[in-house]
Amino acid sequence: MPATSQHNEQALEIPNLNAEESERLGENPARFLVEALTVDDGDGTTGELMFARIRGIISTELIYYWIGVERWLAMQNDREPRDLVIDALEARKEELEEDGEGLTQTRMTPAERREAVAERDSESVAVLVDEDGEELSWSRQRGAVVGASQ
Repeated sequence: MPATSQHNEQALEIPNLNAEESERLGENPARFLVEALTVDDGDGTTGELMFARIRGIISTELIYYWIGVERWLAMQNDREPRDLVIDALEARKEELEEDGEGLTQTRMTPAERREAVAERDSESVAVLVDEDGEELSWSRQRGAVVGASQ
């Protein structure tokens, strides 16, 4: 379930534009988007966490939700959506459209990764061994070391 509040005494309740959509997508972007974009004076409130999370988004669907939440928060706070935030989201969307959605380092969508794994039908080659070098069942991991680490 998405986080709805921060863990400190001074934190306010995090707004949630659409609880069902946040639940479906696995996060409430407002958790990050409530951060102010300020010069870092050592207290860690520069918006860096927000931009780090934007760089880690792996679907355009989530990008569109973030943009909607940023616009909604702007309306709620009687301000314009922040250009730096919208620009970062648009840039990430372009990367995802160019490289594909999913984990970008694999250049595959989640469905493509599942299909590739099923095609390989691979078997684990890692073996657990005890102190004497004898193979152990994976269910008996206590005191075992991975053979490659010897």
